[in-house]
Amino acid sequence: MSTRPWWQRALRGAGIAGGVAGAAYAAERAVVAGVRRKPDPDAGRELTPPNDSARRIPSHDGGSIYTISRGEGPVVLFAHGVTLNVRLWFKQFEELPERGLRVVAFDSRGHGESECGTSGHSVENLGEDIKAVIEALDLRDVTVVGHSMGGVAAQALAINHPKFAAKRVRGLVLMSTLAKTHISGSRRLRCAIERVAEGRLDAGGLFTQPNFGFLLARIGFGRDPQPSHVELNRQMIASCHRAQSSPAISALLGLDLTEELPNIALPTLVMSGSADLIAPPSESRRIAELVPGARLEVFKSAGHMLMFERPDEVNDLITDFARDPGVRGAARRWWPRRRPRPGPGQRRRRAGGRTRAASVA
Repeated sequence: MSTRPWWQRALRGAGIAGGVAGAAYAAERAVVAGVRRKPDPDAGRELTPPNDSARRIPSHDGGSIYTISRGEGPVVLFAHGVTLNVRLWFKQFEELPERGLRVVAFDSRGHGESECGTSGHSVENLGEDIKAVIEALDLRDVTVVGHSMGGVAAQALAINHPKFAAKRVRGLVLMSTLAKTHISGSRRLRCAIERVAEGRLDAGGLFTQPNFGFLLARIGFGRDPQPSHVELNRQMIASCHRAQSSPAISALLGLDLTEELPNIALPTLVMSGSADLIAPPSESRRIAELVPGARLEVFKSAGHMLMFERPDEVNDLITDFARDPGVRGAARRWWPRRRPRPGPGQRRRRAGGRTRAASVA
């Protein structure tokens, strides 16, 4: 037993704890700095979707849904994931109208500029809100693209409103999503998720911290994300108020749509990243196997944020599918790692419906 006075032992313990905390802080800063030093073509940009019009429409239960739209042509409706907002789709709003498509996006209830209705958050309400947007904007022959929670919303629409979907919806694109929620076998992770859902842990508050929040936001990406995209993800999550994020997450914990998936009668395209830690590719594979005739596209080394990580390939797939959901294209289920971006002496031009890098003098 140590013969040192208690205060010396306490100071020594505090010094060790302080050293560990200092080392962890230094490691955090080093990792964040490493990501932020990577080349970033979008650095310094606002990363906000350009739009021709913005409109607020009523939800079925007294709330309001904020929508934006741009372009003319076949309609593509975008639904974002939990704690995110319409800024998620800035790459699609920049590119797809130039290809002759009309793009529409909305903030989910309690997210961004939308207000939650009296019935709160539920899987059923996710589908109801997409239905409300389609009806209020009189959208027809629409392709619904849902990311993560937005993919759950698209499934809920097709399952709960099959006649409406058959009349108004051209097809579904389910991106980085799932049909059944698995609570991890890890007791610590399970408890953390439950604490967030019950409002005892302010997950959004962690994202307000520039470095630690950036590090957490990085988890949503696969290899080599652009720093500006990670930062945008951090900002969106940080801006979602705890009073809305907790019940929105809680509504997804008991999710299980697997029995109803075989009843979906719409053309369906499923996209996943092989390195997605939030909605693993096994979940996308399950959806593709259960929805009749569904097509699965998996992007090697990509994570949860495909619209940022693989914008060219994602935009190509959405464009082709929106024009003709029956066209399968190449029978390829695995996309390679991201193509090299054009260098300073190169520009991007269209070729045969795809983008390619072309040297310029």
